[in-house]
Amino acid sequence: MGRITLQLDTMESTGKRFWNRCGNAVNELFFWLFIAFAVLLAIDLWCLLTTAIVCLFGEMGKSLTLLKIFGAFGIILILFSNFTLWLTMYSPKIYKRLVSVVRSKRLRLLYFLTLGYVNVYLLNLYYIRFKYNQYELTQYRVNVGYSVLVMFPIINIPVYVAAIRRSGRQVPLGYAAKLYMQGRLATYLIQKDYSSLTENQ
Repeated sequence: MGRITLQLDTMESTGKRFWNRCGNAVNELFFWLFIAFAVLLAIDLWCLLTTAIVCLFGEMGKSLTLLKIFGAFGIILILFSNFTLWLTMYSPKIYKRLVSVVRSKRLRLLYFLTLGYVNVYLLNLYYIRFKYNQYELTQYRVNVGYSVLVMFPIINIPVYVAAIRRSGRQVPLGYAAKLYMQGRLATYLIQKDYSSLTENQ
């Protein structure tokens, strides 16, 4: 009887390890999909900016057509990059890897390369991850309006306000506005709460 119980426990632990490995593999897949979509979005934003400049100072006809194409492609990439981030950011291991970017020297480069859009991802990591669980966020079973607002700069200001309230820190309005205009508000919030964000995983 004891031998049978031992065998069942061994099979159960083996099964758990197998499913854990599968879960980790899926999380890694979505992580790299997120990176791919984020890179494509950065390229698209630069193409959009360049085309807009050409449109202002050059030929309007073809440039307007390109603007529409890059704009439509950009919206698709915004949706896919955010969605794949939501699918992977609930993994404690990957979350720590993503949030650690605020401690790296590459952050200024990322601001430049993404034209500031990296702040949207940081805001997701700081606020959206703790506002909703993964099921709510990906299945839209509850009111997840903040998850829509967060994807679009300027429109996502209410999410920043909610994030500051969540932090419990007294951030003066003028200072918060200054950080937002500099594109550093999400970074500031994560840096101030970095220990609690990573320790509670």
